[in-house]
Amino acid sequence: MKMLQFGKIIFLFFVVQLNGQDIPTLPRSLGDFAFPLPAFMEIFEDEDPSMGSIEKQTLYVSTFNPAAFYKTDPVYYLRAPGLYLNNVSSWELVELDNSAYWPNNPDILPSSVVGFEGVVWTSGFLVPSKTDGKLQLYNRHDFSAPAINIASADPYHFSYHRVIWKDMDGDGDLDALTARFHNADQEQQLAWLENPGAAVEGWNQHVLVTMGPDVHFRTLELTSNGVTYDCILGGEFWQQKVTLYFIDKSAPGGWNDPLNIQSIIIDDTCGQVFDVYVDDFNRDGKIEFLATAYNTSIKVGSVYVYEIPDSFPEGSWNRITIADGFEPNYIFGGQSMSPGSPKPFYPSLAYENEILDDGRQHKPWLTVSGDDDGKVYILRPLSEDPTDWTYEKQILVDTQATTSGKMAIADLDGDGYREIVAAGYSADRIYVFTYAP
Repeated sequence: MKMLQFGKIIFLFFVVQLNGQDIPTLPRSLGDFAFPLPAFMEIFEDEDPSMGSIEKQTLYVSTFNPAAFYKTDPVYYLRAPGLYLNNVSSWELVELDNSAYWPNNPDILPSSVVGFEGVVWTSGFLVPSKTDGKLQLYNRHDFSAPAINIASADPYHFSYHRVIWKDMDGDGDLDALTARFHNADQEQQLAWLENPGAAVEGWNQHVLVTMGPDVHFRTLELTSNGVTYDCILGGEFWQQKVTLYFIDKSAPGGWNDPLNIQSIIIDDTCGQVFDVYVDDFNRDGKIEFLATAYNTSIKVGSVYVYEIPDSFPEGSWNRITIADGFEPNYIFGGQSMSPGSPKPFYPSLAYENEILDDGRQHKPWLTVSGDDDGKVYILRPLSEDPTDWTYEKQILVDTQATTSGKMAIADLDGDGYREIVAAGYSADRIYVFTYAP
């Protein structure tokens, strides 16, 4: 920590050193450019080992316009953005498709699912005329091919935000595990779509839980009293709680038998949970999970870390606030909230690989979307002590507009330093940063 004092004003700023060089909390800007309504974004890497590190990367960006009633919204991509870091204003994203209402997060589609790699794009939201969501598969090696909507057999309109590929029936292939909600009665479902072994529309659907997970969720495996459990962590936005659903991995029938499914409420005082993330955030060898949540009573959001008890079905889940004070802007005709999605990262490969004196890695840093506060943040741990959960919170981008979007993080040019691409939704801008000196 360094301290500068001018009169009675004390400025604190934190740096670490790697090979004698300071690493600042905030990366340096490479520029920004105008782009209409950028919302969710991800960077995925091609599986082809013959491709160079730069050429492997593809940036995916969703857009949506709530005022364009009964009109679909375009999604875009940019191959090898690392080739253009010297001139961010020259980035020209290519329209991939315009066939879904309110596209949300693009998730990775490994080639092991249906034989080609690419993305599965989620869509749909509560806005009138935008409620008919889809799960659309795109082939990264043939973007001209029509999208394949594996959720076309939906019994009514559902909105989707995430897909995790997981073998749910033990047949050896990866199924589409998802959470969704329905506009008319706000019915929430944790469901999975059965992989038929081919890229075809309308996969067979299985509902695991009703009135449960609705937006974001994660999978994990936990062991308690010698028993290994397959678990799904659900952030329940509408029910305002975090719930763990789990089965004994050795139970006959697995997730196909409803009698196998158990659940515990981890926290029903956190508020509206937008996103959850599972990781070992303090690098002590035990996983925790993180949740971003908005308290509708006091109208302030927070970022929480939950420590998982050894005997998780009976034990107490300790909640730790690592950032708070997120206050959303007012949105006419709709409900606003903050914060949005988090993402752990390291500023450089060398910092990630550096081993501390006690044999641990550095703790990862976090990016957090402020969502309806119009900002993007960096959260940086101020101590490597596993028991110290103090974080520095700094604004990476203040878009000076109502809503920001999601961030994508990768080493785009292969120089060992991470870049951050951030969406300024209401500002109609995309911002690019690097940790390279």
